[in-house]
Parts: sequence; structure tokens; C-alpha cells
Amino acid sequence: MKNRGFVLHLIGYGKRSSTTPGFTLIETVIALAILGIGLTVIIELFSGGLRLARTSEEYTKAMNFARMKLEEIISQQKIEEGTDEGEYDDTYRWQVSMKKMDLLPVEKDSDFKPPVELFQVKVDILWKSGSKERSATIESYKVNKPGEDEKKS
Repeated sequence: MKNRGFVLHLIGYGKRSSTTPGFTLIETVIALAILGIGLTVIIELFSGGLRLARTSEEYTKAMNFARMKLEEIISQQKIEEGTDEGEYDDTYRWQVSMKKMDLLPVEKDSDFKPPVELFQVKVDILWKSGSKERSATIESYKVNKPGEDEKKS
């Protein structure tokens, strides 16, 4: 009878040892839960990166449109105070404001006229990104010599 127990133990029957290789059900469930949480975090990071890349592309496009419009305005010989607006395409639109700046605090009743006029040129680009309205602004200054138009006429 002693031999029979030994033979059964060798072929896998009988009392099991506590060092049997393999995973328990609880270890498998915990491993799958950790894997699921890790994959969820990785997928969210990936989608967040794509969203940021799209936003960055939109801002880059807006700044390029703003620079183009600013160069167009600055290249004009004479500009006047006021605002203007328009569209580039279905997504992007622009607004330009030109404001005359005082160079010197001169009294109104003085006959002194400054040799140049300084204008602040501000270009705003607006676009819709998803459910949000986004904007980018670029600003510069333009100097006009008063009387240039009078000499050319």
C-alpha cells in the first residue's frame, strides 16, 4: 500500500504540493485589471497628443494668416485709422484695427506737427475649433510721413 501512494503522487493524484507552478484565479484577475488600466491610460494619452497636435496646427495656420495680412497692410504706402474684416476660408476670418498713436503729448492748440504719424496695426484671426471659438493676435506699428500723398498728387 505504501507503493501505491507513491505511484499516485508521481502521476499527479493525491495530495498536491504548495509549490505547484501556475497562477491562481485571483492573480490572473489582478493582472488583467492592471493591464486594462494601463492600456486605458496609454490610449487617453495618445488621443490627448493628437488633440494637442491639431490645436497646434490650427494656431500655426492662424499665425501664418495673421502675418500675411499684417505684411499686406504694412506694405501699403498710406494707412488710415479704422477697422476692417474679412475671411480667408470657411474656417478662418480676420479683423484688423489701425489706431493712430500720439508720439508726443502735444497741446491741441499748438502749430507743431510731428514729422511722422505712428499707427498701431493689430490683426486678430478667429476660428471655430470644435465647440470653442479660438483667436490669435499679432500686432505691429507703421510709420507714415504726413504729406506724402500731397507731394505725389
